[in-house]
Amino acid sequence: MLRINAHATGRIGLRIGINKEDFVFEGCEASSQVNGCGGFADTTLLISQTDDFTHVLYICSKYINLSRTNIHHFSPALCITWVLGAFLWISCGDSPTYVEKGAVFRLNLDEGLSTLDPAFARSRAPVWMTAQLFNGLVRLDSTLKVQPELARHWDISPDGQTYTFHLRRDVYFHRDAAFGPDSTRRVVARDVVYSFQRICDPATASTGKWVFNGKIEGLTAFDAGEASDISGFQALDDSTVQIRLTGPFPPFLSLLAMPYGYVVPREAIEAYGEDFRRRPVGTGPFRFYRWVEGQQLILHRHPDYFKRDASGQALPYLDALSVRFIPSRLSAFIEFVQGRLDFIGDLDESYRDEILTRDGAIQPAYADKYQFLLAPQLNTEYLGFLVDDSLSQGHPLGDRRLRQALNYAIDRPRLVRFLLNGMGYPAESGFIPYGMPGFDAEAVPGYIYDPALAQALLREAGYPSGQGLPPLTLYSTQKYAAISEFIQKSFENIGLQVDIQNLQGGALRKEVYNSRVNFWRASWIADYPDGENYLALFYQPNHAPTGPNTTHFADPEVDALFERALRVPTDSLRYPIYQEIERRVLAEAPIIPLYYDRSLRILQPGIRGLSSNPMNHLHLERVRLPGQ
Repeated sequence: MLRINAHATGRIGLRIGINKEDFVFEGCEASSQVNGCGGFADTTLLISQTDDFTHVLYICSKYINLSRTNIHHFSPALCITWVLGAFLWISCGDSPTYVEKGAVFRLNLDEGLSTLDPAFARSRAPVWMTAQLFNGLVRLDSTLKVQPELARHWDISPDGQTYTFHLRRDVYFHRDAAFGPDSTRRVVARDVVYSFQRICDPATASTGKWVFNGKIEGLTAFDAGEASDISGFQALDDSTVQIRLTGPFPPFLSLLAMPYGYVVPREAIEAYGEDFRRRPVGTGPFRFYRWVEGQQLILHRHPDYFKRDASGQALPYLDALSVRFIPSRLSAFIEFVQGRLDFIGDLDESYRDEILTRDGAIQPAYADKYQFLLAPQLNTEYLGFLVDDSLSQGHPLGDRRLRQALNYAIDRPRLVRFLLNGMGYPAESGFIPYGMPGFDAEAVPGYIYDPALAQALLREAGYPSGQGLPPLTLYSTQKYAAISEFIQKSFENIGLQVDIQNLQGGALRKEVYNSRVNFWRASWIADYPDGENYLALFYQPNHAPTGPNTTHFADPEVDALFERALRVPTDSLRYPIYQEIERRVLAEAPIIPLYYDRSLRILQPGIRGLSSNPMNHLHLERVRLPGQ
């Protein structure tokens, strides 16, 4: 254990115990200033998998000057799995801390937070936070079924093109000065129309306009400046909203469950303008209190929230949420181990081995210490090929047999076991991930590891054992370096040379969408829980750069099946069509599915009411802390 004892003299003594060996630092002189502050108190530091003592010295030297040391022998062969101890915790006068009373749920967002405006909630942090502040007409439950939210119920016309929502009459916005002396008001149908039209308005520049593009009656005229309103959004009266589509779209209700479907008040948007991103006003279980960007976000319980539990008790149970923004996942996990966070949203590879076995089981040392919530997560990791562009014409990757050979060359179970500790499912079916409604591995048999078949396909393509095949270049990012190297080795095993070119994430996406690379690594995270969201990547009218079909896959029969599926409102009848599309796509091999994702949430003991779901949504209105 690393312990730093601070004395009034400013002298510090350090004793570090690692695997029963002591490392003693005596007479260390405290730095006079750290970030402009001189105060410090006890805390704990975790150092994971360090093979020498340099890292420990580096961390200590950031805060203290080592003037004299007496260090026992340290063997690099020793693996420092955990080093826990006391370390400087700086408390600065210009870095505000808030001591909340009552039941406070504490979490961390390592990626930071750019906005609290649902019109721009495109990544996990704003999606999670806006879900606490706002509501939509509908919401997905933990099984991905659409449930009423602001809407009590709805009707869908026989042709699947008109949705009529009947609203609750007991929903009120958070109290805010934007509403004037009354400080709040009831939510009515015109708020829904305003919120949806705001998403579509070019002046808003919302990242969610695609949700309505090509689907809503009158949107084309609105975009062209030929109409001041979108005719497909209508408030029939204070409690009735009607939405008219240009054609049937069975996943439409699921789309409305996204943050882009949340309802906002016109008064607050007009009062705060662009500053609404940090002064949000919604209807959700929590209301905005304070946000010091990059440090802490505080949300308080909404006392007028419309929901109650089965016994009639008002929700939420919590009094407040305290959100921190520690960028290092390892540091955040330290805080969790010390009891200063209640929730960890996922695992980082820096401590994954400490928590999980190779097969994805919880290590015995932790199994009874914390709560672990495992669930499929709707994300497919894959490799993509450009199949019908100038880059592929005359290129070996334009040959379906080579692409099939590459599919058979990868041992997906081994990848998941040794690189992910079982935090995934081998993608031995199609592109639609495990956990998606309608997923059926038997109906859609994919590629398994079969190096002999891979070699046979190489011979058939004219490249026996890879002879005559020029080196291939796989474009990826540094974050996925281990996976890229696994792929590289897999292809080397059948005689192929693959070079890896790492780009920044944004640069890689730009190259892919503009058809400037022909072999790349990618992910597709579900926007809504319907297979259409995945199969749209193989629909010819969606060719990149204007659509998500980055492989430029084209098959008239697939297009016809895709369009037919959109005319089938019944899920059980639509899924077989999806499966036929996947079988046809897999036969052409424009992609190499690698694995389907899996999420792990870790909770402090005694916390109740938080569940996992395949969309990785976070809803905290029913969470209770120990003793509640």
